[in-house]
Amino acid sequence: MKKLFISADIEGTCGIAAWEETDAAGRNYAYFCERMTAEVEAAARGAEQAGYVTTVKDAHDSARNINPMGLPKTTTLIRGWAKDCYCMMGGLDREDFDAVAFTGYHSEAVNGGNPLSHTMTRSVQRVTLNGLPCPEFLINAYMAAYRGVPIVFLAGDEALCQFAKKLIPGITTVVAKSGHGSAVISRHPEVVREEIFTGMKAALSREDLSDCLLTLPEYFELTVEYKDWNTAHSYSFYPGATAVDAKTVKYESDDYYEVMRFMHFCL
Repeated sequence: MKKLFISADIEGTCGIAAWEETDAAGRNYAYFCERMTAEVEAAARGAEQAGYVTTVKDAHDSARNINPMGLPKTTTLIRGWAKDCYCMMGGLDREDFDAVAFTGYHSEAVNGGNPLSHTMTRSVQRVTLNGLPCPEFLINAYMAAYRGVPIVFLAGDEALCQFAKKLIPGITTVVAKSGHGSAVISRHPEVVREEIFTGMKAALSREDLSDCLLTLPEYFELTVEYKDWNTAHSYSFYPGATAVDAKTVKYESDDYYEVMRFMHFCL
């Protein structure tokens, strides 16, 4: 059977609207862990129907959010952090995968499409990569491209799905919610779950996934604007990094793994 890798986050899960709902100590966290698990289950089940076995990376906070008992028996789950440069894609380097997908993903820092928008950490005000706003999806899609694996599917907020369709023409997307100021607008979670199942099955049932392959740029310019100038000052001393202004650090490389190494230590 072919192999699918899923990176699963929570801030793009259907209905989730507040930071406390993403935190193990917060109210309603248990419910949204169930929803995160249910969305991953639907994706894995759709993949199974298309002839794939799935490895899932729990990629939110502690990386111990998904209930393994809620997943298909053919699924492998990676819990916890290996603390390597693959980060939210940890495990992608351990096997040869045929496709990559994302569930529960969210818009980048300062994007109004999700009240929980951020990029890697809430201590960052803005991140750009080669001039583009940089959501975690872009960071991790480039990791898939670094490994030469097509990116076939995304479930998350509407603004991120629109971004992904422009970046990868062949990707299948499912909108789990839309941001409206500090609120979110969501359809029934079971409707979204069913769309994830059918969307994933259809995405992986195609013979040709070449329109889902993302080409890596030849050169990378990453800029990170921190909320605290002391943090920016400290990270400006990372080898190869430069201070753009009191709150902004720039890092450039022609090797995307080195960009990920910078993020590993500075985001």
